[in-house]
Amino acid sequence: LFFAIDTNNTTTNTTRRRIKMAPLQTLLCTIGITAAAAFSPAHIQHTQRTHSLSPLCSDKGGGSAIAAPKTKTVTTTVTKQKQKQEQKKKYQPSDPDTFKQEDFEDAPMFRLFLIGDEGYDQEHVVTRLVEIIEDCSEDNGAGYFKSAYQGGEAFIGKYPREIAETYAEQLIRSEPIIFMDVRDDKD
Repeated sequence: LFFAIDTNNTTTNTTRRRIKMAPLQTLLCTIGITAAAAFSPAHIQHTQRTHSLSPLCSDKGGGSAIAAPKTKTVTTTVTKQKQKQEQKKKYQPSDPDTFKQEDFEDAPMFRLFLIGDEGYDQEHVVTRLVEIIEDCSEDNGAGYFKSAYQGGEAFIGKYPREIAETYAEQLIRSEPIIFMDVRDDKD
């Protein structure tokens, strides 16, 4: 781009090229200085250079001088102090629970009854009661059978609805059948 082939017009071609290239070179020099100023620390003092970076960027001809930036770049360093954080206490398995007890509403209770029937075999009824109902012993099972036989029904216990219905369902499915009844505790 800068080579002049015609030897007669060397000075004229060079001058024309300088005039055409001067705005581009000025722009590039300005970008270079601005970038250098933006990324340099604020505490470094800029010294004025006695020689020009390029003959095209000098005041002696070939273009205008580079304007010094009017804005100052100040770099501040902010250090954050470490704040004390509350550490959660790690509980050992042997530590007593110190968690806040929440108020839970108790499940509604239902009464489970053994309905008396003359066709029952005592041994079968007592065995099934002991197998299915968790807190029933053989002595309790024999007492429930006698109460149901004499009075028509025997109260076995109070349980949450799902448990009472499960017990009743399992005893009703026995072969031969054992009749059970689940009633609400409020009745």
